[in-house]
Amino acid sequence: MKSNLTPIISILIFLIGALALMVTPREENPQIDVPAANVIVHMQGSSPEEVQNLIVRPLEMVLREMTGVEHTYGTSMDSMGVVTVMFTVGEDKEASLVKLYDRIMHNLDRLPAGASQPLVKPMDVDDVPVSVITLSSQALDGLALKRLAERVRDQLAPLSGVSVVDIIGGQDHEIRIQIDPAKMAAYGIALDALHHVLEASNRGGNVGQLVGDNQVVKIWLDGYLKTAQEVGQLVVGSWQGKVIYLRDIATVSDGVSEANQLHRIAFGAASKQTTVGEPETPAVSIALSKKRGTNAVVVTQAIADKLHELKGDFIPDNVQVSITRDSGKRADDAVNLLVEHLAIAIGTVIIILLLFLGWREAAIVTMNIPIILFVVLAIGFFADQTINRITLFALILALGLLVDDAIVVIENIHRHLHKGVRSLSDKSALIIRATNETGKPTIIATIAVILAFIPMAFVTGMMGPYMAPIPFNAPVAMAASLLIAYAFTPWIAQRFLPCKIIEPTMEEKDKEAKDWVHRLYMKIARPLVEQQSKRRLFSVVVFVLFVAAMLEPGWQFIRPAGINGPLTAGSVELKMLPKGNQNTFNITLDLAEGSTLEETDALARKIGDVLRQHPLINDYESFIGRGGPIDFNGILRGAALFREAPHLGEIRVNLINKHERSESSSDIVLDLRDMLAPVLAEYPKASVKLVEDPPGPPVRATLLAEIYGPDYEKQREIAKHVRSVFAKTYDVVDIDDSVGANQVQYDIHVNKEKAARLGVVTEQVETALRDFLQGYNFGAVHVDNERHQVNLHVQLPRKLRAYIEDLNRIYVSSEHGTVPLSAIATVERSTVSKPIYTKDGHAVTYVSAEPREGSQVYSLLDMDKQLDGHEVIPGITLKTGGMHFGTTTPEDTFGYHMLWDGEMRLTLDVFRDLGAAFIVGLILIYLLMVAYYGQFILPMLVMAPTALTLIGIFPGHWITGQPFTATSMIGMIALAGIVVRNSTLLIDFILDYQKQGYDVKTAVLEAGAVRARPILLTALAVIAGTSIMISDPVFGGLGVSMVFGTISATILTLFITPLMYYLWQRNKPVKTDACA
Repeated sequence: MKSNLTPIISILIFLIGALALMVTPREENPQIDVPAANVIVHMQGSSPEEVQNLIVRPLEMVLREMTGVEHTYGTSMDSMGVVTVMFTVGEDKEASLVKLYDRIMHNLDRLPAGASQPLVKPMDVDDVPVSVITLSSQALDGLALKRLAERVRDQLAPLSGVSVVDIIGGQDHEIRIQIDPAKMAAYGIALDALHHVLEASNRGGNVGQLVGDNQVVKIWLDGYLKTAQEVGQLVVGSWQGKVIYLRDIATVSDGVSEANQLHRIAFGAASKQTTVGEPETPAVSIALSKKRGTNAVVVTQAIADKLHELKGDFIPDNVQVSITRDSGKRADDAVNLLVEHLAIAIGTVIIILLLFLGWREAAIVTMNIPIILFVVLAIGFFADQTINRITLFALILALGLLVDDAIVVIENIHRHLHKGVRSLSDKSALIIRATNETGKPTIIATIAVILAFIPMAFVTGMMGPYMAPIPFNAPVAMAASLLIAYAFTPWIAQRFLPCKIIEPTMEEKDKEAKDWVHRLYMKIARPLVEQQSKRRLFSVVVFVLFVAAMLEPGWQFIRPAGINGPLTAGSVELKMLPKGNQNTFNITLDLAEGSTLEETDALARKIGDVLRQHPLINDYESFIGRGGPIDFNGILRGAALFREAPHLGEIRVNLINKHERSESSSDIVLDLRDMLAPVLAEYPKASVKLVEDPPGPPVRATLLAEIYGPDYEKQREIAKHVRSVFAKTYDVVDIDDSVGANQVQYDIHVNKEKAARLGVVTEQVETALRDFLQGYNFGAVHVDNERHQVNLHVQLPRKLRAYIEDLNRIYVSSEHGTVPLSAIATVERSTVSKPIYTKDGHAVTYVSAEPREGSQVYSLLDMDKQLDGHEVIPGITLKTGGMHFGTTTPEDTFGYHMLWDGEMRLTLDVFRDLGAAFIVGLILIYLLMVAYYGQFILPMLVMAPTALTLIGIFPGHWITGQPFTATSMIGMIALAGIVVRNSTLLIDFILDYQKQGYDVKTAVLEAGAVRARPILLTALAVIAGTSIMISDPVFGGLGVSMVFGTISATILTLFITPLMYYLWQRNKPVKTDACA
């Protein structure tokens, strides 16, 4: 009370907390560490079945034996197998990858002959670009744009914090040799002869040295090719005494590589940029990642500043520079917005304190708030936490709770000082006595709230680290609030709160200040205690309200119309997390296998025509023949591999800032689905998905069915039926499967006997086909000041490799000259072998989809009912599973089993863990109460009102139109501690009054009346502090639970807890201090 260390400690906390706020790294969401890697093995000429049996299955078996592995996913294709290893969330990344390498190296002998060395490619979330810069120009071609991008990259790469830098788009410089098969045949020149000439003529380097006259002279052979003209003048043979040059049988040009990928940018109706000429401009993008542990805000700002320096002199004026991804700015905006929300919440709490307490008391409580927040930030900094959205939501959640202790202490001091003291010397003793009076129950109540949060730290899966800031920051804030309330509040009260001097008469000694809260409480509570009829009516009303509240989320499951369909009026939707309001979303294009780049490009352009009409789209970037820069969602969905093919594409759409529009990104996506419907109707076999960034941890798909069974072809047939069920189910869109379309293939069968008679071997045929069709780099030319190798690329012109008949133009060399391919081989039409997928060693076929706008729970349960136990194809009955809280193993030895995965699996796991955390929290609180009260029944009375929070929670979600989500469940867990806190304070005052000799009726009424004011005040602080969260698209459920749950629980606890205690104790004798 008299120590001068108190203000010094306060100042020190301020300084440390302010420093922590400035230096702690910022990010939008907590980083989720999921060590993963792709193990790639090639085996030329092997079918998917061979790859599965010889490579993928043995490899999966070996890798699953490692500790810490959660899942393995296998993909068996022609000539290649890939096993994706996903480690358990939270496993050490470096240790996991070392363990993976070690495991593979120890089992190389298990790979079959002809298999390549396994290539391990880690899937690292740190490699996700935080900044993407797009350079576009109508004046520069793809080569010039890429060269400029490389120069810009070289300026950005050395910046502090920048890690991986990748360039997307543009074309490479190369010497193109487009051979004419007819002329080659006419001159009798085969491809292997051309191969030999190109390699033999492009040689040079240091060939030795001369030693004489006391010096060493090096000899350099300048035989390298340098220009396209030199290449064209190479002699490749002779015909009828005439020298045949390469230019006689091929078109040799100094140009760019063939475009097998396209990249463009276009500006939408909301953009301030203007485009002259074509609406879509050729572009090259530079994707930059940050180093682990660095601040994304600082890194992206340094990139933006450097770009600003480069504009003008380094980057010409005819090149448009656009920052199309800025994760640092997005994180900083999100954090700053929540800091503003935190400030608003603090201001609201202060206003409430001013209304219910004097300005001095309000000021004292207000002083505690920044001290507590700075303590939390300082501890978070030393615990290697970051400042992100979840951290700040945890602080906003804790705000209403962290002032509770200070409010309880200052309100009790205020109440005692208001009665007056005999002398100023008694003031300190009175403050100490008032503080001690609330000490034990407040400490116990605060510990109870902390115990409610701690079990959340043990949530498994990706939601564990995602929500981890809540069970870390909220308990730290509560513990800090308790210490500061009892260390700082009395010290400040001693110096700033006034008191009045009174004479120590019995009348004044026993006088209690009966304010309006006291009178109102007595008016309501006394009839409930004294009149049985009123008690019964009150009980019936509470019961009816409870049943009605429970029916709001439950009616959709039991209604006669069926579980799926539009939500019934008055119902509350259940889902994992609501869709967030983002500034960007993705459109992925997946045409039928075998579609050309031109067809994919045509679809992308038609989609672009629609996008440019929308008034809220700022710009979009098209990536044709490949995916765009990978994001966190894509890398954990497994989209980092197999992203390059002519039938694939991606369009990244950037909207105007969400603070400048009234429509959410989800509403915009819904609008675009309708606008794009006519375009997509022209491409019935194309899978076009509008993918929004998930509000929480990503999953492979929201709706994901995994089909297992002994026959893979039957699996594919079942998958087609399951897809048809998806297609006719309400609210299901973006349907896809892993079966794929049939792609035409021509098989070349070499007649080995004929070939042998002509002196031709199969290797020659393979080389000729590969070089003519795919092209081949026969070395490189040496060009001064070129940043990259300039390849000598030999290939047929595109117009001569369009049809199967074009293969007749291909000749191979033999002992008797050149031989047409048709003389030794036949062609047979077939289909491309489709990949075989496995998961954890079980062959699997996938069917996936997304909900249009509602929860996946209802559509999934509806589809499960249509599929489980039904004959899906003749003679095969499908069994479904994966709808339980535990892990389900596929039963695929003799029958066919379909398991639900995706967001449903995540939902079940999260609600299982949160439910378990809720139960464990209640058990811990009960044990704490038993230890505190020394009996078993009284703690049950203290905790009984916990269920009453539901009376406010579900109607609150209905009123605000919010679904009940995982964040709502977090609010429910927090409310359990708040309810117990209020009940504990009530019961302790009841017991205290009984010890003073009051009968049980008087004790419960007086205790309730005295504690009503601080309980209402703390409830209002919680409501004011958390109401700011209701508007958030993701954490709105948490805000709704806290606001409406606190309202119902506080009002009902004030009357039900004393009433239950009265009914329990009314026939028992009074216990005084003498007989206690």
